[in-house]
Amino acid sequence: MNAQRKRIIITEIQYWKQNKLLPEHYCDFLITLYARGEGEEQEDTKSSKGILEREKNTKWIRLVALCFLAVLAFGGMFILRDFPIVSISAAAILASIFLILSIAKTGANTGLSSLLYILSAFLLLGLSLKVWLLFFEDETLLLLGLLVLNCMLWLFAGRLLKLLYFTISGSVGLLLIIGFLFFSM
Repeated sequence: MNAQRKRIIITEIQYWKQNKLLPEHYCDFLITLYARGEGEEQEDTKSSKGILEREKNTKWIRLVALCFLAVLAFGGMFILRDFPIVSISAAAILASIFLILSIAKTGANTGLSSLLYILSAFLLLGLSLKVWLLFFEDETLLLLGLLVLNCMLWLFAGRLLKLLYFTISGSVGLLLIIGFLFFSM
């Protein structure tokens, strides 16, 4: 039996032992049987479990850091009024980086690519609103046009990438804008 398969079996038996799925003496017997009496094999599985836990923790730290960075860029666009071009440029660069990373991570089929798509859409919406506030604040129709454009982009991305949350958000956004126009007239 190869080492990886043996390690998987021993890890599974240790899981049974910890969760009391089998009596302890049965688990000890099976671990001894598969490890062939070697104590190294048991220590090896414990260290591999520690590595998996560390990888899981670093993944969460990365996700939180990306969200914090996006919220910081989004808030910076509206808080830093003295340097609007710098904050807009930083948010645009960050949205581009998120989009490029999400396209690169799409093949991995992880939650990270979905989060990056959402954060880049969030930053794009913020960029649209900031540009409208800077240059066209009195023109409400242009704001509605930018919002419709964002919703159409979300709908298109949702249909193209088969992402249900983008399809729903684009559709609901368009319906809300149409409802607003209908009731405001």
